[in-house]
Amino acid sequence: MFLSRCFRIPILFLICLIMGACARAPLKPQTALRKTSAPTLKDDLPLPPLLEAIQNQISFIEKTPATETFTFGTEVYNEVEYLTGLRRVLELARDNPDPANLFPKIEQEFDFYEVYGRENWGEVFITSYFEPVISGSKKPTLTHSLPLYSAPPDLVTVDLADFDPKFEGERKLRGRVVEKFFVPYFSRTQIDSLNALKNRKLELCWVDPIDGYFLQVQGSGTVDLGKGERLHLNYAESNGHKYDSLGNHLRAFIPAEQLNLHTIEAYLRKLSAVEIQDYLNRNASYVFFKSTAQTALTFLGVPATDGRTIATDRKYFPKGALAFILFPKPVFESPDQLVPTRTEETSRFVLDQDIGGAITGGGRVDLFWGRGAEAKHYAGVMKYPGRLYYLAPKRNH
Repeated sequence: MFLSRCFRIPILFLICLIMGACARAPLKPQTALRKTSAPTLKDDLPLPPLLEAIQNQISFIEKTPATETFTFGTEVYNEVEYLTGLRRVLELARDNPDPANLFPKIEQEFDFYEVYGRENWGEVFITSYFEPVISGSKKPTLTHSLPLYSAPPDLVTVDLADFDPKFEGERKLRGRVVEKFFVPYFSRTQIDSLNALKNRKLELCWVDPIDGYFLQVQGSGTVDLGKGERLHLNYAESNGHKYDSLGNHLRAFIPAEQLNLHTIEAYLRKLSAVEIQDYLNRNASYVFFKSTAQTALTFLGVPATDGRTIATDRKYFPKGALAFILFPKPVFESPDQLVPTRTEETSRFVLDQDIGGAITGGGRVDLFWGRGAEAKHYAGVMKYPGRLYYLAPKRNH
């Protein structure tokens, strides 16, 4: 009995030591990535659009201040180093057009870094976004009753890092000044239902309320105004309120395994106008737009590339970096199918060029699928576990 009691404390102590050794370091930029072996490199898409996107990224980086850095865990690359790496990818692709020859060369000359992930290293939760093409009008109609607004001049952005360096990388605050006090900006309810921005000449166009809501969720899109006229809209600002997914409020009506953009939209279409707006208002977050010559511009200002652009949390992952993603791709039997029949394992190279209001932490990725109805069909159901790796040129190569 005495012997048993004597051994309990050391055993418990040993367990604690083991658990402590297995515990991961807290998530921060220096721990968000770690070097690992390369995964099996396969790509399901044509390579020319990827190479064009890399060239666009190179052109963008060349215009940024030379002080920009790319952090891969404990390794920090300056702008020249990483630009050299991206140019090397283009050289390798030019000399090795066959992926069977190209991919081993990339694996030989680049280090691979797995992301911090959610539960485990490398593991991410992947959703997808797309560029909607919706109908609209220059004036309000029965069908197009919801205005889309440009950013109001009284919207104020505050970067707390300007006041204390400890807030570096934290989300900026957005609000307005009322009698010398900084207060939250108008919510979706105040804007859409209480007309807080009416008669301020901020209206860009009018659209269907459900279409307008999902356009805001995607962040950019095209509005067909009729007679050949189209309005290209891109993200300009947000009201700063926390994003609350509409799906959170419909779980009692839509089975969890069927909950996606299509089933949510189908449910909303059955409701009255008042009921629809009541649901939409539950997400207080609101997006303002700007009219541009082209749509689907990323956070970096370069065009998004179909299937090749991803959004992640810029606090932890290097914007403009080349990455490799593995995920289950949905498979549909028909264009009107709301829920995919199955999935097939897919992998491809991507560029980290974008951000998203709901894309935060070390284990979230949003993949840009493309433009129009087909892209919506696939992007609308994407909510799968996957894996994400970043590439950096080997320094001793």
